Amino acid sequence: MFAEKHYPEVMIPEELDTYLAKGWYRMGQTIFTTHFLCFGRTFYSAIWIRLPLQGYQFRKSLRKIHRRNQERFQTKVGPASITPEKEQLYRRYKASFPGILAPSLRDSLLDGEDFNVYNTYEVAVYDDNKLVALSFFDLGKNSAASIMGIYDPDYRKYSLGFFTMLMEIDFSMERGLEFFYPGYVVPGYHRFDYKLRIGEMEDIEYYDLRTRVWQPYNQLDESEVPLKKMENRLDRIQELLTKNNFWSQKLYYPLFEANLFGFWHAPYFDYPVFLLCSPKVNNTKYYLMAVYDPREDNFQLLRCSLFDDLQFYFNEAYTDSFDRRKNFIELVVIEEVLASSSQPAEIVQAF
Repeated sequence: MFAEKHYPEVMIPEELDTYLAKGWYRMGQTIFTTHFLCFGRTFYSAIWIRLPLQGYQFRKSLRKIHRRNQERFQTKVGPASITPEKEQLYRRYKASFPGILAPSLRDSLLDGEDFNVYNTYEVAVYDDNKLVALSFFDLGKNSAASIMGIYDPDYRKYSLGFFTMLMEIDFSMERGLEFFYPGYVVPGYHRFDYKLRIGEMEDIEYYDLRTRVWQPYNQLDESEVPLKKMENRLDRIQELLTKNNFWSQKLYYPLFEANLFGFWHAPYFDYPVFLLCSPKVNNTKYYLMAVYDPREDNFQLLRCSLFDDLQFYFNEAYTDSFDRRKNFIELVVIEEVLASSSQPAEIVQAF
């Protein structure tokens, strides 16, 4: 599955290290992974990154931010807690945030509960006695994961959200940790690019979906970004289908994250883009779909069927906002793999 979520009852440090090393991330009290995203009705790849800490040093521009804010503010790092003061700061930050956030800090970190299965620390920044910035990060045995940063909008010019991340890195290095995980970046969507500022491009690593190995980020070619690669490969097989007089239509699939929201365990179709190769098979509820899997570098021809409980997973207003001429808005599950090959011509022969 491209998107998956687990519900741990406990999370020992070594287990968190293992999750992080596979491109997973904490969300509330759950832990999840996803490799595709949809922002503003446009689809993107999520590229998980990390910073190896052995031998790492802040470059000059980061040292300047670090030193300037340490001189201007008072900073405390220690075990995390949720207080009315922190909830108030969260509400101020939420009011100025352009996207959607959880109703409260407690909801965001703990899913509204009182317990925390993670070993969470915080960076708190004060202007005299006023809390003006706050961030949270989880500690494993050999790694740390940055979870959330918030700040008072009146202090925007101080880059306090980025400063608290630098403080998290500083704390992680002092503890002798090996890796710092800031989450994902999104090629083509610059909102998350600030995470790349924590190191030079040769310092930062990304999780390669194909090899399941961390690689230098500066070696990530645009053509190898998973979604881009899927689109290009599907164009190739569509050309072959057209030459052989087979109808197909390339469609995007906004419901690709059903695995994260599903109430039932099912083989949900989770490709963000595919070729619809027949509207229906023999006038039944089945569809033929051709996909490209960048993890295995192969094509598949799938027989899929409708899953009737769409309303339990996705808001109707959300699904109705997509152009059905370009998007497939039916929740489906995979019934059978009819053909699988690294060669598109062999998939065409299966028709």
